[in-house]
Amino acid sequence: MKKRLALALASAALCVSVIVTADSGAPERFGKALSDAPKVALADLQKSPDAWAGKTIQTEGKVSAVCARRGCWMSLGDGARAVRVTFKDYGFFVPKDCAGSTVTVEGVFSVRTIPEATAKHYAGETPGGKPGEIKGDQKELSFEATGVEMRRPAKS
Repeated sequence: MKKRLALALASAALCVSVIVTADSGAPERFGKALSDAPKVALADLQKSPDAWAGKTIQTEGKVSAVCARRGCWMSLGDGARAVRVTFKDYGFFVPKDCAGSTVTVEGVFSVRTIPEATAKHYAGETPGGKPGEIKGDQKELSFEATGVEMRRPAKS
């Protein structure tokens, strides 16, 4: 009887330990650890992108879309001013189910023009994307991340 009680208590303690560990609030990390690079608000990048082009910075935002095929890119923000995040040298990817997560990314921000075919390709990988509506080259706010810290929304 004492052995069964001890086993039951040990099992319960282990379960509680696993639950606490899983909900510890620690972010998931991908790529290199974040450094002390300057932090720039996503809204500031969207408002004045040329001021930050070519600079290594950190920014934070909510993942609005992610590559449904491999997790090889994600978008922060939404609409025409979304920032597309790719990962340096394809050295790491993010989970394909991370839309809605809050991320802090570190890397080099840029403003670039992408060809129509590339823009259509990206739209084809985006859930709800509309590649047929893209006409001509597109201006893109881009971020090549060397590191990502991700916090997923709490599950209810």
